[in-house]
Amino acid sequence: MRDAPDPNILGQLQENPLTPSMISTGVPPLAENTASPDESALVAEFIAFLKDASTKREPSGPVHRFNQGRHSGCVRAEFTVLDHLPAELRVGLFATPGTYQAWIRFANASSRSDREKDVRGMSIQISAVPGQNLTPGSTTQDFVLNSHPVMVVANPGDFLQLLKAMERGGFHRILYLLSHPRTARRGLAARGHPTSHLDIPYWSTTPYRFGERRAVKYAVKPCSSITTAAAIPLTDHYLRDVLRAHLERSEACFDFMVQFQTDDRTMPIEDATVEWKEHESPFRAVARIRIPMQNIEEPGRMRRCEDVAFNPWNSLLEHEPLGGLNRARREIYRAMAEFRHQREAD
Repeated sequence: MRDAPDPNILGQLQENPLTPSMISTGVPPLAENTASPDESALVAEFIAFLKDASTKREPSGPVHRFNQGRHSGCVRAEFTVLDHLPAELRVGLFATPGTYQAWIRFANASSRSDREKDVRGMSIQISAVPGQNLTPGSTTQDFVLNSHPVMVVANPGDFLQLLKAMERGGFHRILYLLSHPRTARRGLAARGHPTSHLDIPYWSTTPYRFGERRAVKYAVKPCSSITTAAAIPLTDHYLRDVLRAHLERSEACFDFMVQFQTDDRTMPIEDATVEWKEHESPFRAVARIRIPMQNIEEPGRMRRCEDVAFNPWNSLLEHEPLGGLNRARREIYRAMAEFRHQREAD
């Protein structure tokens, strides 16, 4: 049985109710959401759980992110939209060639030590982006990516069940994994020990609109000429050490790519566990990320890395997040960012 949601949170969600077009019982066409009627209540329950679990973890003082709480560092970057893109790629942020300033945070998904195998995250915030933003007052375009092409669960309800079991630990965790073998296998496949955050690809795992009636997933793939030798032995903070060392001696770069949805059956919007296969729809480069040489431990850098908040709904209208996990992220990310900042101010 689900815990009762916080009525205050539920009231906030009712200010932005799901539109009728988001609820359907039929098979969705390309780039279309299919939301369940109880989604707002589920999101409220999710937020209540995260706040409660975060308070139990850290009953006093600042509260770290529940997911990707331990960062390896934040870097200044340039995000350059490529020249001479074909017409079908010139949409939203990518409509006009140009260079934007960006801020990138690299982090572990859940581990407190780099010795542990884990999913790694890359969050990108592009500044001063003109156009109609889905978050009133925002001028950023945010991208949230992981080092595995799919999520371990399909939707917000499954994700909440997983987090509750992991948080309770012990027998509850074991029972959940035994009763959800596919989730367990995906979780094991996603975790690893990369040589560096700068050496590996990242994926959005969830889809996004790309103009009218089209959807894409994003991928970011390294294009640096320098790669990092494997760290031996692994230390609690080896990923921060190699990130710092790389950017002290050389810049780094990534290609930012999009992959179009071409079939709603093999490339679903609502199931984040399904990988969109490249042989059906290859990734296409639309931008280049350049990370110049810099000191990732300069004064104030670590504080800013803790304070920055990312949300995929900080986005141009043309790149609206799609699917249940993204719809849940809109309120969850906002509410938890406010919760962290409030706790820090108290």
